[in-house]
Amino acid sequence: MAKREHYFYDKAILADRETEHVNKLLEKYKHEKVDEDLKKKIWEELQHEKHLGNISIPFKIVLRRDEYGKYPDTIEVILDTKL
Repeated sequence: MAKREHYFYDKAILADRETEHVNKLLEKYKHEKVDEDLKKKIWEELQHEKHLGNISIPFKIVLRRDEYGKYPDTIEVILDTKL
């Protein structure tokens, strides 16, 4: 897979590398209960990684709940890879 390099405020972002890094960070939360507290923990960890300079890609975190109860609640981390 070729590296995709984008620029965000004149700083190069290696989208593939950062996406892989975020996925590795999220693996530890895989079996935790999905709620607002988990969303907050994920947000804080990603902000900390951004502060350390490990990621620079813009992201958004969304808590998705199925109102009919057919599907489990999920937390989705949306990365803006199309800068």
